[in-house]
Amino acid sequence: MHKRVNAEQIDQLYTFTRQHFVEYYDLQTELVDHLANAIETQWQTHPQFNFDDALQIEFKKFGIYGFSDVVAERQKALSKRYTKLITLYLKEFFKLPRIILTIALCVVTYKLFKFFPPVYMPLILILESFSFYRVVKLKKIYKLKTAATGKRWLLEEMIYRGGSAMAVAGMAIQLMQFALKDNPNQIFIVLMTIVFVLSLMHSYVVLYIIPAKATEHLSAAYPGYKWEKL
Repeated sequence: MHKRVNAEQIDQLYTFTRQHFVEYYDLQTELVDHLANAIETQWQTHPQFNFDDALQIEFKKFGIYGFSDVVAERQKALSKRYTKLITLYLKEFFKLPRIILTIALCVVTYKLFKFFPPVYMPLILILESFSFYRVVKLKKIYKLKTAATGKRWLLEEMIYRGGSAMAVAGMAIQLMQFALKDNPNQIFIVLMTIVFVLSLMHSYVVLYIIPAKATEHLSAAYPGYKWEKL
């Protein structure tokens, strides 16, 4: 009968991954499964190996950077997934009935920028203030969740950080400060209207829609997340 990795050794593998700078539970679980299977495969041909020796043999196979390449690849993959979520929800603004609201918002914003140019700065400051407040609130929620479960999930951290919304809104400020000064022409007004409305939509998606559907998306990305939250 082949030797099997027991529950105590599984816990040791989780500790081992944390000691080697793998902070996220989803990545830890993937690596623990991989290491456990690899160790059991070793034991089929070399049953004399003890657990620690077999673990070190497998870890060396990851090279001089250890688990860092695996973590980087996973972060890259989930960043793409997160971007796809943002794109998916942004597309909803260009379908009925939201497209009507989007067009109306563009028209109102255009008229404000054209006939009342000084209003752009208060509008941007309002957008920045709401975004900042929401980012702080989401970070607080994430901190409480992390403290309660003792686990960090990579996609969940992306969702609750919400920093990209602030970056987009900040970009809008810089563009508007440059373009709307000194009586801008028609093209600039149209361009800045589009930038402002897209920034507003992006912030709303990142800071409100996706966090509201966080459990749904996290359960789809991590089968174990649903049970972890029960």
